[in-house]
Amino acid sequence: AKLQSMGYRELQALAKARGLNANGGKKDVLQRLLSSPATSVVDRGVQDKKEVAQADDGKVEELKKKKIVTDVMLDAAQLQGMGYRELQALAKARGLAANGIKKDVIERLLSTPANSVAVADGGFQDKKKLAKGGVGEVEEEVKKEKIVKATKKGAAVLDEHIPDDIKMTYHVLQVGDEIYDATLNQTNVGDNNNKYYIIQALESDAGGSFMVFNRWGRVGARGQQKLHPCSTRDEAIDEFEGKFEDKTKNSWSDRKNFERYAKKYTWLEMDYGEVDKETTQVQKKGSITDQIKETKLETRTAQFISLICNISMMKQQMMEIGYNADKLPLGKLSKSTILKGYDVLKRISNVISRADRRQLEQLTGEFYTVIPHDFGFKKMREF
Repeated sequence: AKLQSMGYRELQALAKARGLNANGGKKDVLQRLLSSPATSVVDRGVQDKKEVAQADDGKVEELKKKKIVTDVMLDAAQLQGMGYRELQALAKARGLAANGIKKDVIERLLSTPANSVAVADGGFQDKKKLAKGGVGEVEEEVKKEKIVKATKKGAAVLDEHIPDDIKMTYHVLQVGDEIYDATLNQTNVGDNNNKYYIIQALESDAGGSFMVFNRWGRVGARGQQKLHPCSTRDEAIDEFEGKFEDKTKNSWSDRKNFERYAKKYTWLEMDYGEVDKETTQVQKKGSITDQIKETKLETRTAQFISLICNISMMKQQMMEIGYNADKLPLGKLSKSTILKGYDVLKRISNVISRADRRQLEQLTGEFYTVIPHDFGFKKMREF
């Protein structure tokens, strides 16, 4: 019963951790797990020495010395006490990269928001890696699960990770035309920073109760979050605006004239509206490849741009509120934000032939700040 209640990707991860074939449909993977002698282990949430993991060198090593508990948090001391192969196995079971030295693997495990194979919301830390090895039905299932449905109340969309009881009774605070909702992002290729910060001031549907919600972490990960209760509307607004200025060094009231600062977040203007006629016409014109061909850019420049930017992610693909978490990890971007990204691309095309790595890294970081990408926990310099 425990296995049958698990999600498809959870079953895949468990099968891989036991050295079993994780391909095929949910029924196939479930059957392999049920046939495995370690079935009873699932009920305890423990992988013991009977469960094995595929190591980087292609060998299968038994986890003999320690039991890997996948339903509790492991602290740094516990991880340090584990062997390198055990850490690799645990990282792979959680969908994380298992390459690099022991310190790198431990850092990824400690950075995992939910330190287990099965995350509380039913997802995984690195969904793309868990999809590897699967084709057809596997890819289709993963694609479907990555579409995030947003809860819209009034003019703005509540963050997807706000607790359900709050979603039911609160909405994003709006005073006149002012909507207190901010999505911030910061990417620095050299320092391997790729992080977001979300701020939302909330008001109860019945009125009279206020709070400020913050969520932050690496792009693509759930990260950490905090709810700050406020006694009045003015207090909630002050908290919101203060946090915005602290993270961006810009005033909320003057955000339309936003200036970027080193080591600070950039404000992203978001779009949660429906697809309009103009967007539909853009979609009909074709892919980024077609657009690049039309501009007659040099082949080298066009190839570089196609590498760092897949314009299909910028297309408004759904009439209803929602977005693809892979292509748009922080939500749908407004047209003005997309144009800023394209402006950075034009500047990149001007310096790409100069072999100026420092300037190229700076501009690439600027592009990924404006147009967020989910790189997992890989080092962006190695791309």
